[in-house]
Amino acid sequence: MKNYNKISGSEMTVMNELWNCDKMITVSDMVSILNSKGESWAYQTVATFLKRLEGKGLIDSTKKSNVLYYYPLISRQEYKNIEAKSFVNNSFGGSLKKFLTAFSNDDKLSNKDLDDLKEWFKDVDNK
Repeated sequence: MKNYNKISGSEMTVMNELWNCDKMITVSDMVSILNSKGESWAYQTVATFLKRLEGKGLIDSTKKSNVLYYYPLISRQEYKNIEAKSFVNNSFGGSLKKFLTAFSNDDKLSNKDLDDLKEWFKDVDNK
């Protein structure tokens, strides 16, 4: 598993839009997409976030006719899996039991939640 640096909230906003595009995208295209959501993003700011994401190994770029096009190197689900594993490792010493126990101390798990967990454990055990 590659060790990705944590990304900021703004970098995640850019990353989410890149995943949503499902194609290579230029800085100008990304600025247009982000600004269409009601915020004001500057070209240089977006370019900086894309360069940071590239430096962290989450995206890459290719040059076509002197224009850089960016694309993700991992899927949204792969990133979520990496973040979840990192959280459990850093916060609970890698113990899934300790992680799950944290939920049972304050709130009771519903029967459906317990059934879902049992089913998940069966699936994991059969792999």
